[in-house]
Amino acid sequence: MNSRNLIWPSFFIVGAAKCGTTSLWDHLKSHPQVFLPGIKEPHYFTSDVQPPEFAAEHCTGDLETYQQLYQPAKGFAAIGDASTGYLWDQNAARRIHEVSPNAKIIVILRDPVVRAHSQYLMELLKGVETEQSFYKALRREVVPNEACRLLTYLYVEAGMYYAQVHRYLEIFGRDQVLVLLFDDLTTRPQVVLSRVTEHIGVESISLDTAELSAPVNPYRKQRFGTAHRLATRVLSRDLRRKLFPPAVSRWLRYNSLLYDTKKPPLDAQSRRYLEEIYDPDISRLEELLGRKLPELRKSWKVAETTG
Repeated sequence: MNSRNLIWPSFFIVGAAKCGTTSLWDHLKSHPQVFLPGIKEPHYFTSDVQPPEFAAEHCTGDLETYQQLYQPAKGFAAIGDASTGYLWDQNAARRIHEVSPNAKIIVILRDPVVRAHSQYLMELLKGVETEQSFYKALRREVVPNEACRLLTYLYVEAGMYYAQVHRYLEIFGRDQVLVLLFDDLTTRPQVVLSRVTEHIGVESISLDTAELSAPVNPYRKQRFGTAHRLATRVLSRDLRRKLFPPAVSRWLRYNSLLYDTKKPPLDAQSRRYLEEIYDPDISRLEELLGRKLPELRKSWKVAETTG
């Protein structure tokens, strides 16, 4: 492939997983100056060894497939890649910088205790995770498994934000890295979207308030699993967008008749285990960013007063 014809993204939403990256990706896709490929997480720059099923869904290290995703991107003011594995992967920042040194980086952080539990529930629903005890799944992570460092098995590590953010600040510089909070994305989505568009160099846009505030990837356990799988197989996401107006899509997505949206509670043992791990890491991150981040311990105080 001729290097002169290569198209590299100008901005990267690097994570973290279960921190609102899908919502941001979904909002930016509607921006006329922004190009994002149909695959939300190409993971081209992920370097860790992955199992075959992961490779089949993404294009890790596959230059030709990755470049095919971006052939329609010519003429757009901002071209993006939203792969959450880039934040925890130790080599992704360097690999991105080698081909796109001026790229703008976007990081979204969430209370790491809640984030880990949310990821676990997602993987459990998908059938990727089989361990029914969250605590046992967390403890399993202390056993090295270099043959398969898939994010599924990094519930704890993916929430160790200090080293991850520090790596991007060191490689790209503070001006190119925008650190956002999940809480702001959910409570002030328009403000966050305006900060993002300014960061990546495109015009600010206003979206429907209801569309902005609705979560794109929440916990949803299908009440009719077989029918749901059949419907999503027949109707792709893009086709569903064309067929159903936003109001109908939201109704189908969150209707209590179709989905059980009540999350199983986080057990006290897992909470204590995670809080002890994350507390010093958050303190280091606050020092690095020069500001307090009470949002990253938001659930801890609530649990203490209600427990």
